[in-house]
Amino acid sequence: MKQNDIASLIIVAFITAVFSFVVSDLLFGGGHHSSNVPTASSISTTFPDVKNDPAYNSIFNSGALDPAQPVQVGGSQNSQPFNGPSQ
Repeated sequence: MKQNDIASLIIVAFITAVFSFVVSDLLFGGGHHSSNVPTASSISTTFPDVKNDPAYNSIFNSGALDPAQPVQVGGSQNSQPFNGPSQ
């Protein structure tokens, strides 16, 4: 390439960059937008009394099983199950 060709490529690239910057600014960043972002309220540290509150009696099934209760599976009395049976 000659020096003239390189100079013309640089000039064309510069003009194209300026043109694309102006067009993109018109399309996407024309003005400053202000927005009001909602903030979250604080979470209460107290839990409602779901067993005695009538508002919760219609939601929760009073005859349902309580998954927080321990369940005994099988009849083994072995307190150390990974040591094997003692003989």
